[in-house]
Amino acid sequence: MELDGSKDPMNNDEGEDVPSDEPAFIDLKDTVEVNVDDTDVPMDEDDNEDAHDDEADDEAQSIQAPDMSIYTLTSHTSSVYAVAAHYHYETRKLSILTGGGDDKSFLHKLDATTSLSVATVQTAPLSHKHTDSVCAVAFNTKYLTNGHDPSKPGNYAAVGSYDGNVVLYDANTGEHKKTLDGPTDVEFLSFHPKGGSVLLAGSISDGTIWMYHLPTSKCLQVFVGHETGGADGGGGVSAGCFTPDGKFAVSTGMDGTMRVWAPRTGMCRHVFRLIDGDLGLTCIGVDGGSDGQLAIAGGEDGNAYVCHLQGKKLVATLRHFDHNNSKMQGDEDASDMRYVEAVAFAPRNVNPNWVATGSIDGSLKIWDLANEAQCRQTCKPAQGLISSKDKNGSDAVSGITRLTWHPSLPVIFVSYADGIVRLWDVRDGILLHAWTGGNVGDNQINDMAVEFIFPNPAENSAGTAIIVTANDDKHVKVYEVDVASVIAAARSNLTT
Repeated sequence: MELDGSKDPMNNDEGEDVPSDEPAFIDLKDTVEVNVDDTDVPMDEDDNEDAHDDEADDEAQSIQAPDMSIYTLTSHTSSVYAVAAHYHYETRKLSILTGGGDDKSFLHKLDATTSLSVATVQTAPLSHKHTDSVCAVAFNTKYLTNGHDPSKPGNYAAVGSYDGNVVLYDANTGEHKKTLDGPTDVEFLSFHPKGGSVLLAGSISDGTIWMYHLPTSKCLQVFVGHETGGADGGGGVSAGCFTPDGKFAVSTGMDGTMRVWAPRTGMCRHVFRLIDGDLGLTCIGVDGGSDGQLAIAGGEDGNAYVCHLQGKKLVATLRHFDHNNSKMQGDEDASDMRYVEAVAFAPRNVNPNWVATGSIDGSLKIWDLANEAQCRQTCKPAQGLISSKDKNGSDAVSGITRLTWHPSLPVIFVSYADGIVRLWDVRDGILLHAWTGGNVGDNQINDMAVEFIFPNPAENSAGTAIIVTANDDKHVKVYEVDVASVIAAARSNLTT
């Protein structure tokens, strides 16, 4: 079925980089103020290194814990690497898109007309025959313009594989729509927030980012600039997305740079050179600060870097990892523990000045950008809370893989390499709850999607969180969380 030939959202009559109805930038004087070391401000071009490791960590012993999930999806025959989810309020259906090391992708539909816990589950294997791991999946449903019927053409489920294929399916039926020529491999996918008709696909191998206009199947731009071919042959683009206003695309690379791209022209608007040498940037977050113009990148050097996109300025270096820890000195394996693997700005109605960083060493840190970028809270699970051991019999370190803030409360959902999802109150660092899915220890959560359901969106309620995790044990877990009840129970336990 041919799609609507809607107009290219990257073009307009005035020659701007985005549609004329998109929000204008807020003046730089309204931005978050933090102490800036001018010697750290990056100059302007390239550098080098490393790639994503698909291998499961085999040093921890898998142990059994209570299975708190409401559903376990067992379609995959190897580790599940990627997951996306969308809950449709009107139909009360939960859509889940997954991809794994078995080179397959699946579309799962949970019909929760009465209750999610008694939903009817349907799973459809997606038809394209990939020849390598599926490591990136995404829906554009939440970006469809107001008035667009999600049941009509244009509602996409996108799948990207290390074989370089970008495949689009009907998000409702799973019907194959088109396969797009792409980069050498696909490390990430990201839809344009204005209508969802433009898609980014980035490559860890060749260092390019491809931008497609989906109604016409055209590749609008190939952004080239990130360096590849480090000492071990690595390099390339590690993460990327559009800014929330759609004006720019932002990417991070294993060359240690964050780059800002103009979608209409394909030109690199600015290069933030953040790490020198052989270490790269692993992850990205956008929409920070009161003006939404802050972006953050996590690094393999143990730092996270906050940059102002419009001002083209590095405004803070967050030193997540304690480089003075003598246990890490000279230990090549232990040095990996410093990697910052997850970053996320707090929603504006929580606090526009807060940002979270998560590391392979298992520590979650909350930073206050309005208070000299100080660390206001460190959250780390107590050793032995749910015990797992490494090969030497010591308590295994559980690294952080994903972060998701609650949209209106100062709490954050965090997924870990031990297969556990934890909920933290960032105000005082209290662990509110931990969800286990049966196997823990050697069962890394590779990806996590969280959807929030509010009975009355106009009310400022805690709502229900639907957590979906992609695990190394070949399973996809679905958890249903009454957020207010969990918080109340945790606080009650603290007072007894």
